[in-house]
Amino acid sequence: MAAATHRGAIHWKKKGWGGRDMYAILRVAKLKTMGEIGALGKHNERTRDTPNADAERLGENVRLVGSGDWMADAQRRLDAVPMIRSDAVLGIEHVMTASHDFYQQGDAGERGARLDDWTERSMAWLRERYGAQNVVAAVLHKDEQTPHIQALVVPISDAGRLSAYTYTGGREKLGAMQDSYARAMEPLGLERGVKGSVAVHETIKEWYAKIEAPTPAPEIARQDIEIERPGRIVPNPERWAGEQEARIAERVAPALEAAASALVKAQHYEGLAAKGEANIVVLQGQVREIARERDTLREDYKALAAQVRAVPLESVIERLGGQVDRHNHAKWRLDGEHISITGERFYNHDRQQGGGGAIDLVMHATGHDYKEAVAYLRDTHGAEAAVSAATYHRAQEGQREALHIVEHAERPAFRAPTPDEGRWPQVRNYLVTERALPASLVDDLHGRGTIYADGRANAVFLRQDADGQATGASLRGTAPGSAFKGLAAGTRRDEGHFSFTVGKAEMHAAPQVYITESPIDALSRAALLLAAGDRHEMTFASTDGHGELPRRQIDEGLARHALVHCSFDNDAGGTTLWKRVQEAYPRAEAIVRDRPPTGCKDWNDAQRQPAQRQERQEEPSHQREHAPSHGQGVGRHPSRDERDDRRL
Repeated sequence: MAAATHRGAIHWKKKGWGGRDMYAILRVAKLKTMGEIGALGKHNERTRDTPNADAERLGENVRLVGSGDWMADAQRRLDAVPMIRSDAVLGIEHVMTASHDFYQQGDAGERGARLDDWTERSMAWLRERYGAQNVVAAVLHKDEQTPHIQALVVPISDAGRLSAYTYTGGREKLGAMQDSYARAMEPLGLERGVKGSVAVHETIKEWYAKIEAPTPAPEIARQDIEIERPGRIVPNPERWAGEQEARIAERVAPALEAAASALVKAQHYEGLAAKGEANIVVLQGQVREIARERDTLREDYKALAAQVRAVPLESVIERLGGQVDRHNHAKWRLDGEHISITGERFYNHDRQQGGGGAIDLVMHATGHDYKEAVAYLRDTHGAEAAVSAATYHRAQEGQREALHIVEHAERPAFRAPTPDEGRWPQVRNYLVTERALPASLVDDLHGRGTIYADGRANAVFLRQDADGQATGASLRGTAPGSAFKGLAAGTRRDEGHFSFTVGKAEMHAAPQVYITESPIDALSRAALLLAAGDRHEMTFASTDGHGELPRRQIDEGLARHALVHCSFDNDAGGTTLWKRVQEAYPRAEAIVRDRPPTGCKDWNDAQRQPAQRQERQEEPSHQREHAPSHGQGVGRHPSRDERDDRRL
C-alpha cells in the first residue's frame, strides 16, 4: 500500500506475502559478437519464438529505448569508436527486476503505479551509470511470470574507448554496481541481497531457467487447529461463530498462502519444461537455417569465381576487327599485323610485343589507357565481362609485381644471432645427453665458434662460405618438448653451409666428404666414424633438409679425389635428395649413397642406439655397407665390384 499519492514521494510496502523480504534483482552478461546482439534483439523484440512468454500478452510489452533493431542500434553507437579490438566486448546485457511479490500487492491501480515507478527509476539509474547515449536498446517485458527490463548498453568510456572493464571489471566494480542499483530501488521498499554471502549469483540464462528452489506442498496439521466447544447456552451465537472463524483463519492462512505460492511455482516449472522442449525445436530449426545459408554462400562463391575468369581473347580480337587465319586458328591479322593467341596470352610478331588478358590486348591494339580499355569492354562485352577482365588484369599485375620483387628485391643482410654463454650449458646438455653426441666433438666445435647458444637457448649452427664468412645459421630449439627447427633471419640457402672437418690429411689416404640433411646428422655421422677408429681427414656438410646441395664441398672433394658419401635419411626425402645429386653429377663415380643402419631413420637415430654404435665399432670398416673400404689398401677407393649398387 502506498503512503502517499505523489509518485516521487511514494514509499511502498517493504514486505511481501507472509512477511517475506523483497529484493532488487540485477544481472549482467557480456556480448562479444554482433551475432549475440542480434539473437538477443530477436528474443527481446519477440521476433522469434519465445516459449516462456504468453503470446496473448505480447501487446503489453513496452519498448523503452531503440528502434527495435538491436544490431543496428548497437552499430550506430559503435561507429563512434575509432578502433575496436577483435576480442572487445561490444555490449553488456542488463536484466533488471524484483521479487515476484513486489508486483502483486494491492489492486490493479496500485500494481500499475508500482510498476511504472520501478521502470522509471531503473531506466534513470541505467542512464546515469552509463550515459544516455550508451543505452541503445531496452524493453519492458510484461508477458512473462515476473515483469522485467532487458536492456543493451554499449560500454564506451568518457575517454571515447570501448571498455567494458571501465564499468564491470572485477568483483569490486560488480559489487559497487549492485549497491548502486539497490540504493536507487530503496524508496520502492526493495532491498539488496546480503553482501559477501555464500549464495551463488545466477547468470541471466540461469535466471531464466529458475526463480527459486521448489517449495514442497504444505501440510495442514489438524491437531494445530482447536475449535472451542460451545456451551449448552450461547448468549451471542453470531459473536461466537465469528471468533471461531477468526481463529481458524489465523491458523490456516499461512498454510493457504504457502499452498498458493507452491501452485504458482508448479505452474512456472511446467512452463519451463515446455520451454526446454520448444527451445530444442527452435535450435534445430536454427541449425537447418545456418546450413542453408552456408550452401547459399557456397553457390554465391562459385558464381563469383565464374564471373572473374578471363574473357576469351578470341572474342576480343574479333570485336577489334581481327581476322583468324584459315589454316591456323591461333593466328590472327589485325590492322596488317600478325598476332598469335595462346590461351590467355597474345604476341604481336611485327612489334615483338605481347601480354596477357583482354585489357592488355585492347590497350595494345587501340592505344587506350586502362580506364578506356575497361569502358571499351563494357560497351562490347557487357558490364560483367568488363569487371571480370579488370579483376584478371589486377591479379596479373600483382603476380608480375611479386615476381619482380622475388627476383630483384634486396634480401635483408644476415646478422648472426648473438651468442649467450649463459645458455650454453642448456644447449650443450641437449646435444650431449638427448642427442648422444660426444662431448669432446661438441666442445671442439663450440671452441671454433661453429656451434653456440643464442638468447633463446637455441642451438646455433653457423653456415659459412669458402672464405669463412658467416652467411647464415641453422637453429634448433633445445627446450624440453621443443620441435623448433629453422633458419636465422637473412640466411640464404644458396650461400654457405654448416660444415666442419676432423682428422688429419694423410699422403696415402684419400679424404672423405659426408653430406647429411641436418647439422645434428653431420655430428652424429662424425661421431660414429670416429668411434670406429677413422682418423683420416673427413669433411661433413649439411643441406638443411631439401636445401641447396653443398656443391663447394662436393666439388673440392672430387678435385682432391675424395669419396663423397651422401648420408641422407632412410625415407622418401632422402631418396629425393639422392636423385638430385645423381642429376647434378651424372658421371661421378666417386659419389655413393650412405644409408643409416636398418631400423634407423637418420644418423642420429643410429648414434643414440647403443647396440648400433657397438656393432659399427666392432665391424671391420671394409664390411660397412655404406662406408669407404679403407681396410683393403691405404688410400685406395673401393673397386667397382665392391661399390656395385653404391656407384652412380
